[in-house]
Amino acid sequence: MSDYPAEVIRIIEFGEGDAKEISHLFQEVWVQSTEYPEDWRQDRMYSPEKIIEEMRSGIHYFGARLEGRIVGLYKASITDKGLYGEHQTVTPKCRVTGLASAMYIQFAEYGRKHGCKRNYCNILVGQEVGLRLMKKFDFLPWGEPYEQADGMWVQLYERPLNDE
Repeated sequence: MSDYPAEVIRIIEFGEGDAKEISHLFQEVWVQSTEYPEDWRQDRMYSPEKIIEEMRSGIHYFGARLEGRIVGLYKASITDKGLYGEHQTVTPKCRVTGLASAMYIQFAEYGRKHGCKRNYCNILVGQEVGLRLMKKFDFLPWGEPYEQADGMWVQLYERPLNDE
């Protein structure tokens, strides 16, 4: 995957048949994400049943496969404020490959296609990787940082979606 620019990494929408594999990726990645509180990490390790429940409620799961396996994904939902993205998860072997960037490109494309006026997401305060992506893709802070979970401060960011 690192041999491809982010613009050519194909981001697809996953379906209910992918729930078990998505759950496995969450288990692999979130146990290692020690910058987040333990309770938060445990809550991010969804079961296949929870993933299917979310899909049926209108939450979309997008990501990429490498050699047939899901290696990264994020969740998105259309709200009255725009397209909200969260839970970005990338297997350690595919970090710094352009995969996260490819997902942010697709995040904007999907939002525009569905008439959303903005993309928005939370980034952990001080998380360098997230902050670099916000800058790279022209996201701006939206409001003040807030405590999303006990002891976990996040900053909401937005990116206006124009007809580019």
